[in-house]
Amino acid sequence: MAARQHNVRTGSVEEPPGLLLGGSDAFQGYREPCESRKSTLESNMANSWRRPAISFLCLYLVGAVIFLVSGAGGPSKGLEGTASNSDEGTAVPALYLLKFSTFEGEERSLSKFSGQPLIVNFFASWCAPCVKEMPDFEKLHKTHGHRVNILGLAIEEARPAREIVESTGVTYSVGLDEYDLLATLDGFAMPTTVFISQNGERLESHSGALDYSGLVSRVEKLFGDE
Repeated sequence: MAARQHNVRTGSVEEPPGLLLGGSDAFQGYREPCESRKSTLESNMANSWRRPAISFLCLYLVGAVIFLVSGAGGPSKGLEGTASNSDEGTAVPALYLLKFSTFEGEERSLSKFSGQPLIVNFFASWCAPCVKEMPDFEKLHKTHGHRVNILGLAIEEARPAREIVESTGVTYSVGLDEYDLLATLDGFAMPTTVFISQNGERLESHSGALDYSGLVSRVEKLFGDE
């Protein structure tokens, strides 16, 4: 480092050429532009991966929406066709091949109710609206049983299902949904009631409680010509 020089004429001390003046303040002025450029670089690096990630997420969400609209939650195409019944040698609606269980554990299919309109009501002892509407289904069974079959399917164990059937006094057919018919028939809440034509066509899947007047109205509207 060059030594300081003493000016004899002026009596002052002169700084040698090249010495930084201002001490730490001068160094701070040099450091701030560097830190600014470093911050800008880090920001650019963060944006370089953030933009592709956001684009991928948007594409994923769009694809999920398209999947849900086109397939999930809609009517099952398999239920709209027919299947061959090897025992009788005739074609029957695929919906009639859907199975359920009795309280005794025996397997049954909806074909038991073919040839007449069918109302399938899904219930459970822990579902208060289900229990509340069951007497209305019993009333419909007594007044319209000659026109419409009713099947109550519990989505729980046999014991609590049997107890609620006995406490409500229903006499229409009942069983257990051990084959996930609730989801197959597009039910998404409890209670759910499905209306099926005498030809095995699903006419409506209704999620929510129904009273007697609502049941009669649907019977007349959906099964009026049957």
